[in-house]
Amino acid sequence: MTSSTPAHCWALPPARQAPQAAPAARLDAPPEGELPIAPAPRLEVRCHRRLRGPYTGAGALLRSVVPELLAVDGELVAARAIEVVTMAPELAPTVPVPPQTLTNLASRAERTRFYSVTRTLRLSHGAAGLVMDWARLLHPGGVVIAFADLDDADPTDREFVSVLLRRGDPNLLTVLAEAGSADDPLGRALARYARRVARPPRAQPDRPADADLAQLFIDSDGTCQDPAITRAYDGLPAGERASRHTARAEALAALGEPSLRLGAIPYHLEHGIDPAGAGGEALMAACDDCFDLGCYEATLELALRGRELVAGAEKPEPYWNFTNKAGACLSYLKRGSRGFAYFDELRRITANPDVHMNSCYMMAMLYTRHLPPGDHDEFRALEWVNTAIAIADRHPDPHKRVFTGAFMRNARALVELHRGDAQCALALVNEAIAMTDADLGPDEQLLHRSVLLYNRAQILNALGDYAGSLRDYDVVISRDPEYGDYYFERAGVRRAAGRPDEALADYATAVRLSPPFHEAHYNRADLLRELGDDDGALRDLDYAIVLDPDHVDSLVNRVDLLLERGETRQARADIDAGLELDPRNANLLSAHGSLLADSGDTDAAYASYTAALTEDPAFVAAWANRAVLCYSVGRPADAVADLDHAIALADDPSLRVNRAIALQDLDEHRRAVADLDIAIAALDGGAPDLVYRRGVSRHALASAELSENAELSENLA
Repeated sequence: MTSSTPAHCWALPPARQAPQAAPAARLDAPPEGELPIAPAPRLEVRCHRRLRGPYTGAGALLRSVVPELLAVDGELVAARAIEVVTMAPELAPTVPVPPQTLTNLASRAERTRFYSVTRTLRLSHGAAGLVMDWARLLHPGGVVIAFADLDDADPTDREFVSVLLRRGDPNLLTVLAEAGSADDPLGRALARYARRVARPPRAQPDRPADADLAQLFIDSDGTCQDPAITRAYDGLPAGERASRHTARAEALAALGEPSLRLGAIPYHLEHGIDPAGAGGEALMAACDDCFDLGCYEATLELALRGRELVAGAEKPEPYWNFTNKAGACLSYLKRGSRGFAYFDELRRITANPDVHMNSCYMMAMLYTRHLPPGDHDEFRALEWVNTAIAIADRHPDPHKRVFTGAFMRNARALVELHRGDAQCALALVNEAIAMTDADLGPDEQLLHRSVLLYNRAQILNALGDYAGSLRDYDVVISRDPEYGDYYFERAGVRRAAGRPDEALADYATAVRLSPPFHEAHYNRADLLRELGDDDGALRDLDYAIVLDPDHVDSLVNRVDLLLERGETRQARADIDAGLELDPRNANLLSAHGSLLADSGDTDAAYASYTAALTEDPAFVAAWANRAVLCYSVGRPADAVADLDHAIALADDPSLRVNRAIALQDLDEHRRAVADLDIAIAALDGGAPDLVYRRGVSRHALASAELSENAELSENLA
């Protein structure tokens, strides 16, 4: 590269035209013919999802990086074992065992907890950190990693590369991404953090004159774009083509590499000699595995392929399962309005009571959780979940009747909580716990029962019963001690219960056991600030913003801390970033006003404070700060008016002191004395300067009274 400024690199895929409208395109991008040549990568990974499904590229990278890193610092790998075995399960035998939770140990039939849609981003952050550690330790002079086939990658890989682009220092780790433009996290990251480059044409391997071109396409797992090879494949007789796909699937299965079951193997079997049978089974297995991992985009694609493959006039049971998965994934992916059609179809094509019960449950969850907040309808949710309970309570198998009945009551508890009836929610969860305890042995359905206790702990916390909530959290954690989210939730309750040291310990455990998530660092920073550890709070806020630079509250809290420390330059950058995300944020508008006031731009500062108060008329600090500004420019009456508002909202001695000072300038000494009396009493008389000020006002009042008396005597004389 011929540039003095290191940067990540963005190259167009081979044989693709230049993007016409890259989002937020760089104004300094040179014309296509003048692009600098891309640097030679040390590692190049293919990301085509047809190869290994989710994390095809990230997994390939980790399979190269992790063995090298294990040789120099195994603890770094151990800390990110969850990410490694999720993205590259082939490495599981070689890395330390990740935290084992009831969620990942439960059988599929017992699984009642599924990962949040944000888990993939958390995994990407953990893996990106590990790759950067590898670069720092093993390639301190810098290393280039190329990612190919990103246009055909699963969203998990695109998300991973976007994180590397944003977080990776190109002096140490340069990302070379081959992709077109797109309005997604990767497309936006490329536009912001990468420079356009050109890659030299790749050298093609020599092929014998009698090469079986069609087999080359099969062996590429359907990813080759060479026109001659694709023509040869298309020219195969249908029967031979299917036989070759099946043979390739069998060869790949013999390798015993789990990630192949999420990409190439189901691809070949759905094009093989038994597409609806073996192909449908392979797609369903991949669908289930991806769903369990929280890779919902991949699950959705697999489910839609499966529906098409097994559909027939009778709509067999596999079709039901694919349809349910499609609707569930759309719900989790915040596209719930598109999920209704799938659940409607299920209720239309079968009278199976289990299918109807699960469909009713998902309809309830759509209305109470998965739809946009403005579309929530708790009454509709209650109708659907009550129907689910009615079906569950009539299940012919007594054990399944208890299990599903308890599960559906737990679902209704969520609806009742959203309706504002926490006591009803508590009663429902207690009923579900009693049902399962009466029917199950102590070691049965541990995940389901831990979820019930966890939900009761949350409800008790909402009701202010911190002791009861903590008792349930303690039991849940004793049963599932390596599930990080429980420690995070218990930390909040311990803090509310006045046990900050124990809360800090829980936050530390949550961070250790989990892939990175900004909430843990944001909440811990708030607690550390409360305890006076500003340095620790700032470290946590810094990392929280690395993990989620669009979290405005993290920016607000860091601005407040930076301004208190006098670090105005960084504070100004955070204010600008925050206001770009949320132009009407009252906290940031007020902080912006403070910076403007300090710079001497009083008119702009007044306007910024006023904008903050327009957004939040109950914002005491903005009233107080605008009052100080008014006083500083010789407008004591306006200062008093603003302080009147502030004190009406939150009576504080410091506000009364400021109002007393402004009142003295207005010769309103009686009101000034009243304010100072209250302020001095609040400070137990330990403020000599305030006592002096009160004396000044009392003297002024006495002098005025003497003057009035003298004037009265003269008039009487």
